[in-house]
Amino acid sequence: MITEPKADEILIQIGFTQLESEVYLYLLTEGAHTGYAVAKAIGKAVANVYKAIERLAQKGAVEQSSGKSKQCVALPWRQLITSETNKFNSNMDSLTHALTRLPEHQDDEQVYQIKNAIQVKDQAVRMVENAKHVILANVEPRVMTWLLEPLKAAAARGVEVRIKVYEAVEIPGVIVVLRQNGRQVFDKTKDVQLSLCADGKEMLNALLSLDTNEVIQAFRSKSALMTLMLYNQLLYELVLTELKEVIPKGDIELAQTILKNTEHLHVFSSENSVFDNFNQKYKHLRE
Repeated sequence: MITEPKADEILIQIGFTQLESEVYLYLLTEGAHTGYAVAKAIGKAVANVYKAIERLAQKGAVEQSSGKSKQCVALPWRQLITSETNKFNSNMDSLTHALTRLPEHQDDEQVYQIKNAIQVKDQAVRMVENAKHVILANVEPRVMTWLLEPLKAAAARGVEVRIKVYEAVEIPGVIVVLRQNGRQVFDKTKDVQLSLCADGKEMLNALLSLDTNEVIQAFRSKSALMTLMLYNQLLYELVLTELKEVIPKGDIELAQTILKNTEHLHVFSSENSVFDNFNQKYKHLRE
């Protein structure tokens, strides 16, 4: 069972110290008090509480009255959230501007392990958003919510998008291959899988907990070899899934159409954009 984080824990995550979060929450719930009264109430050293109040005032989370015996009052929590959100957005804008001036590093051939579920999601969405030519993917139901709109947008800008799914879904412009008895297949395991390849330039393979909040195993890479291997696996998996649906019905004409419509995706026979990436990456080693 997942436990909801407490208010003081979240305040610490956004930059408050433990003492600052205790002081703020006390003032928020108990109203205006002197620093001395706050220290006595929460059982902390008076000098430390005064320092925490001063830092909170600098952050805009606490206001102090004028006069000798200063009363302290917490900024209402809705105002605090608005203020912190505005500061965060401003900092991110400044960071974006600063980072865009840095030189881009060259893509490497390493395989990287991802241990954070949010990072898996962000990586998958980024790959889809940056794709220019072709996206192949195996998408189990619980991660479809992440990718539905990004895949739709990719198809709308001209990217060829083909995905294997386990529950019926319609995405404009996306070629969706539905696995027979997909729900039963998906329900056999207590995990969620996502395999994604974009342009034959990068790949993501992830296995998540059933609620998608925890990573069991996840890897990403821009290795041309690793990416090509996953691309081929997904391509043949997509084609085979479609053929397994139509051949037992004796629909040979439709089977031939499926093969014809995917001819251009085969890397070495058609020399497509995926082939170009693979060939260019290792060309200098062959010369």
